[in-house]
Amino acid sequence: MGMTRGGLARRPAFWLWAAACLLGVWIALRGIGTHVSAFPGGAVAGAVLLAPALAGGVWLLRRLHPVRSPPLGYALVAVAWGGLAAFGTALPANAAFQAIVGKTAGPGFNAAWGASIAAPVNEEILKLLGVATLALMAPAAVRGPLDGWGYGALAGLGFQFAENFLYVLNTIVLTGATHDANAAFFSFGTRVVCGAWWSHWAMTAVGGAGLGLLIGRASRAHLAVAMGAFVLAMALHSWWDAPVLSGLVLMPVKGAPILLAAVVAYRLARRRYLSHFRRTVHAETRDGVLVPGEGHVLAFRKWRRKEQWGVPAGESRRLLERLRAAELALIEDGLGGLEPDPLAAERLRTDIRALRGDLKASGANVRVA
Repeated sequence: MGMTRGGLARRPAFWLWAAACLLGVWIALRGIGTHVSAFPGGAVAGAVLLAPALAGGVWLLRRLHPVRSPPLGYALVAVAWGGLAAFGTALPANAAFQAIVGKTAGPGFNAAWGASIAAPVNEEILKLLGVATLALMAPAAVRGPLDGWGYGALAGLGFQFAENFLYVLNTIVLTGATHDANAAFFSFGTRVVCGAWWSHWAMTAVGGAGLGLLIGRASRAHLAVAMGAFVLAMALHSWWDAPVLSGLVLMPVKGAPILLAAVVAYRLARRRYLSHFRRTVHAETRDGVLVPGEGHVLAFRKWRRKEQWGVPAGESRRLLERLRAAELALIEDGLGGLEPDPLAAERLRTDIRALRGDLKASGANVRVA
């Protein structure tokens, strides 16, 4: 599942991703570039505060995969889409949508409810397109609801932190531009410390899980689930933006349904993945491809790390890493995806047998046969 630049660059979806990110940056700079120039101290303070939090969020979301973290490259593709492509293009899309709402229902209604109508439609579509684009760029990246949940959450996280940076600038303006750093700290406290637990990452994780299910195996039932998950993500987003239960004190009450939906979606996707993992390990062990007890090592990061500690650095350790990577790829191959290869499983089994033989010949003290 590793990402190679050459392989991705040969796919049209890669250039779509790059162009969309550049377009998003251009649009965003047109909208907020003057504020950044006018308040450089506040902008720097906001970036310094937000960057470590974003890095921590990426690390945590990747670690939520029960067996192995998704490749960092794929994760950054999703984050960049959310923070650049989706965020930038959402700015004019939301403005246009709200202008229609204002003309249709009046400026007062638009001021109160416009954001809760326009943002869920525009932003959830744009963020979720990041998962679809990644699946087109790297078909092995999205094989089921767990992958869709993870990359949807990462795309939402990127959007969330770009929006938080915008709020830093807006807070500076609203406070009279007299205490730029204080405005940055206030915005960080309200948007990240208090509000990050049930924000864009959670909404798009729900929609991403449904899309991942559909990408893994297309069927009418999976299409219905994907549409339901998308509608739920929009409904959660609308609920968050609605002018009800406002205020910092009520934020946990308002955010609880969003976090709960994301947690439930994760648990269901995780259970489905682990059920497939156990079934495949049992079948491949029965057929002699995996060694009895090897599935337990494959299922836990800590056991794979502990196993490597007992192998001398060099060729033996590299062979062990390649063996475990091939075994995990074999297990996940059966999950499906956009471009299923009926010959991939047998190629992986052949590679596993060859790597097992090479590792045994190297004299490494590993249970490989």
